[in-house]
Amino acid sequence: MPIDENLINNIGGTSQVSRLDYKCGHCDRHVSGRVVNIYSRTQNKLDDPIIQFMICTSCIKGSIWSEGKIIPGTKPGEKLEGLPVEIEAAYQEARSCFSINAFTACELVCRKILMHVSVDKGAEEGQSFISYLDYLEEKGYITPIIKEWADLIREIGNQSTHKLIPPDENRTKATLMFTMELLRIIYEMQHVASKFKKNE
Repeated sequence: MPIDENLINNIGGTSQVSRLDYKCGHCDRHVSGRVVNIYSRTQNKLDDPIIQFMICTSCIKGSIWSEGKIIPGTKPGEKLEGLPVEIEAAYQEARSCFSINAFTACELVCRKILMHVSVDKGAEEGQSFISYLDYLEEKGYITPIIKEWADLIREIGNQSTHKLIPPDENRTKATLMFTMELLRIIYEMQHVASKFKKNE
């Protein structure tokens, strides 16, 4: 269906529809965003929008409201301290993928993070994922219980790689949460502990 130019409304002033309260997916803050455009179902009827374009009043980045959802959505998980640069970048990429419903991509990045962690801790590149998990366990970075989480991340990543059925939101969120906790245990806790040692 072609776009009806007459249904695009440029919003200005302080009208009721010029603001929208939402949590910005860019800066993760609750804001009263500035609505700059609305595409409505009927001409001059702004209370029945199809799409709204907003600018965050905190970070000045744009978002879209469509069918009750904000794009980009907020990133699940938490910001972690003490991560190596490449692992931090991969973790943020996984969170960003989830925020735009790119669930397969999120699971693949979580799987790749396992390889990053193992190599960062001394494993050789080009090994199997099982060998990476065995290495982390052998070196004492993960316990047998945590290895079960990590192996689940590996298995789910394999499914996203080799099977056509797309992952659902709940499974992907669980994968991301397992990955976050793995990174917290291996990196963040040591980082926090090192701060206390410096203060002794």
